[in-house]
Amino acid sequence: MQKLVNLIEGLVVADQKDQIVKKEGEELIRVNIMTSAIAFMYEKIRTIVDYKEEHLLRKSAIFRILKRRFLGGSDFYKISERVIRELISARYLENNKIPETKVIEVAQVIEKYDLLYSGVNEQKGLTAALELYDWILGLASCEIEETLVPANKEKVFIRFMYNEIKARMEIVSSKMSDEEKNLQIFIAVNRSLIKSDKQMLDYIILKLWYPEWKNDYRIFLPKFIDEVYKIKNEINKQINHKMANRLLQYCRRYAMMIIILRDVIYQDLKSAAKLADDPKFLESKIREVCQEKYNETKRRLKTQIGRAIIYVFITKMLLAMVVEIPFDYYLLNTFSWLAISVNISFPPLLMIFIASTIRTPSEKNTQAMIGGIEDLINDKIGETQYIREPKKRSWFTKILFNLVYLITFLIPFVLIIYFLRKINFSILSILLFLAFLSIVSFFGVRIRNSARELVILKKRENILGELFDFLTLPFIRLGRWLSLNFSKVNIFVFIFDFLIEAPLKIILQSIEEWLAFFKEKKEDLY
Repeated sequence: MQKLVNLIEGLVVADQKDQIVKKEGEELIRVNIMTSAIAFMYEKIRTIVDYKEEHLLRKSAIFRILKRRFLGGSDFYKISERVIRELISARYLENNKIPETKVIEVAQVIEKYDLLYSGVNEQKGLTAALELYDWILGLASCEIEETLVPANKEKVFIRFMYNEIKARMEIVSSKMSDEEKNLQIFIAVNRSLIKSDKQMLDYIILKLWYPEWKNDYRIFLPKFIDEVYKIKNEINKQINHKMANRLLQYCRRYAMMIIILRDVIYQDLKSAAKLADDPKFLESKIREVCQEKYNETKRRLKTQIGRAIIYVFITKMLLAMVVEIPFDYYLLNTFSWLAISVNISFPPLLMIFIASTIRTPSEKNTQAMIGGIEDLINDKIGETQYIREPKKRSWFTKILFNLVYLITFLIPFVLIIYFLRKINFSILSILLFLAFLSIVSFFGVRIRNSARELVILKKRENILGELFDFLTLPFIRLGRWLSLNFSKVNIFVFIFDFLIEAPLKIILQSIEEWLAFFKEKKEDLY
């Protein structure tokens, strides 16, 4: 098990790099417990309105803070300090653990992206700068998170999985260079192992292509400003590559094995080397971690489902009061309590039903997990898996298949519209019903998939399952489209970010400064 020994040795070194070292005499950043409690409560409420996966919450919080403060002036140290203090207040970082040197490091990152934004503004105009504003802040938020919470151990596992995937599969494509194939595998590994989102992938690829942006950005900055659109488009091209989804599906099975192995090692990193000396002990630990992971997934699913239900219910209630009831009552004069009741109650009830059908993995899955991990660390590769490009079709076949797909896509919607009209739903009520049915279906599939990530056994196909997928696919696709686009114009997020969060954070900052002043006066008495 030399491979396991090497992996553990690499993790021990990476763990030392991840430790935040406080210099002698250096102060640690501390926030007031009272303001922290209020900020933490606010974050909990906001995550209901703006649904995001847990591992993205801290980065999203950094993005929001930057969006409020990035254009607030050139005092980068002050902006950096407020970013860190707000993160500590919201409990994304530990209180009284972050040394003040981190303020300087984060300030340097903020200055770098301010220079990028200002350079684009000067060279390409304000319109171009504003168009790239969110993209630039996304890169900045990823680098700030990396600065505050180094993830060197994570990188060790990414490199380990990348090498294992490369040894086990081959991309069959005459049009892709070896460099592009390797990049696509690397992207799939990041997406499956650490659940990288679009912003994280942007930052990962940028660092990979232009390491000087991280190491000595002033060398690369002029070129970055000059070719910013070209660089952004090339990154998007790789993220949206036609092979991306096929590689992701292949990588997911191995990602879960490596996550289980990671958790086994993390139980006691200092003593992890003995796992390589005792296969039976390793097997028992894998079984133990699998069971813990199943239980943890149950708890996480309950949280995700609860948040999704509350999000859907609150959103639907507000839309009903603000839009649906006034529209039906005053414009159509056809107000229906049945339509309103169904529209408000159906989405959360559907979410509860979907949740009840989710099952945790079986003993067979645990056995497959043990066998798969043993193959990984013992270099048992087996047959090479060939991943091919999507099949090419003639223009006639494409048109025919798309036409058939469009017809089958519309059938479920037509049937539901017909039924709702029979029970006197208005046009607006029908549209809202279909929208929330689709959004809940998409949420349900996303939550179900997060539970299925633990399953490495191949899914059995059956007629009923295929029929169910056929009927629900239109709603899931529409729900995905609505979720992606609704998040861009989410009025509730706007209300929280600009009408609640900005004033709240100013008030909390003022309270914190007053309490610090009061403490100083109190200390003068002694």
